[in-house]
Amino acid sequence: MSQAASGAEVVQVNRKSLWVAAFGLLLLSIGAVGMGWFPGYDRFNFTLQALGSLAVAVALLIEWRTHVERRGWAALVLFILAIITYGALWVPYAINPASLGTTEATQLGFFMSGFASICASIGTFVVMRRKESHLEHPTSSVDPQIKATFMQLLLFGLGTLLHGVDLIWVGEEDSNLGQFSLLAIAVVMIMIAVISFESHLTAQVGRPAVIITIAAIALYAMVFVLDSLPSWIDEQWRLTTGIHGFSYALGAVACGLAAVHKARGPMS
Repeated sequence: MSQAASGAEVVQVNRKSLWVAAFGLLLLSIGAVGMGWFPGYDRFNFTLQALGSLAVAVALLIEWRTHVERRGWAALVLFILAIITYGALWVPYAINPASLGTTEATQLGFFMSGFASICASIGTFVVMRRKESHLEHPTSSVDPQIKATFMQLLLFGLGTLLHGVDLIWVGEEDSNLGQFSLLAIAVVMIMIAVISFESHLTAQVGRPAVIITIAAIALYAMVFVLDSLPSWIDEQWRLTTGIHGFSYALGAVACGLAAVHKARGPMS
């Protein structure tokens, strides 16, 4: 790889969007951990979940031109819809915190989470189709617009699809251990896709950010492993969301480190 090409890769992500994403993930983390440890402030915790998701969506919008040029409008809209849907599921809880744990609210929460994950999956498959189109109509550029391989995109797309479908399944029926095992497998598939993309991500955001990102996904997956154990009891999902909060915190740290890494390179 030439020095010029390497430099071109490093400036793809605007560090302002990374700081906004870090802020959003921090809000998600505080809200999720608060749900587990400080249930007396649930309205505040749920509000933070919604605002955190909105901030992450704004981070994507800051980079909208790059996303559209490389991945297309359809993928960008689907990814933003996924994030906003996840944030919106917390609004009813913020309005009425007492609804947490009720059958109707739980089903709605799982359905919206599943829908959000399926949107991310469809967005990924749209990116795959765009990559195929680029290969069918190659340009003179030596720097491919979509650097992820078909296998990496397929793993991520199938992982998010399985995760979304299984979340809807969990919400519609009495949960069983097998359902949570499938959720763990889905997140592991996503983690494998990220790990296989490590070399490019390292050039983009630095090795520490990549390592912490992988740790965050692993922690997120661990929750579903625990939920698949017969001895694990978390009827109101407070421990689950609390642990997820720590994974969001790691994600915020990773985004912050990535922003610092970008600041050391050419201005973006």
